[in-house]
Amino acid sequence: MMLGRCPVCHSHLSLEAIVQDDAARELLGVLSALDATLSRALVGYLGLWRPAKQDLRWDRALRLAREALALSDDAARLALALSETTEAIRAKGGATPIKSHGYLKRVLEGAPQAAGAVMVAQPAPHASQRVDRIKAPSATVDGVMRLEALKRRARGEVGHE
Repeated sequence: MMLGRCPVCHSHLSLEAIVQDDAARELLGVLSALDATLSRALVGYLGLWRPAKQDLRWDRALRLAREALALSDDAARLALALSETTEAIRAKGGATPIKSHGYLKRVLEGAPQAAGAVMVAQPAPHASQRVDRIKAPSATVDGVMRLEALKRRARGEVGHE
């Protein structure tokens, strides 16, 4: 089932391809476990990496997302830096995909530490808690997995549930 094109990176979106590709499912799990502001900023940033004449591969997008998320434990600060990086590069009219996280790192260095002040009341979870939260499927991922199971049953496949 073709879902269309991503409004950010313009990659083709197929529900079947997403559920059959391990990296795609994992990336959706990572994105759905994040705060909405951070996940939107991260998706926009990932769009900067898309090659001009092809779609960004799911495994590469997952690796890039993990690398970007590892740059800061402060979600609000990282979301701000991702958004600023995306806006600045798009404003320059950069048609070629970016090659490194260097610009994002410079923006993060200049981002105020107080960007996460809104989240002071909630301490940042430990790394082990973040991993547990990422592994738990979101409602979206759960729905996609249920659709995949229905598709398998319709085909007569058994033992994959």
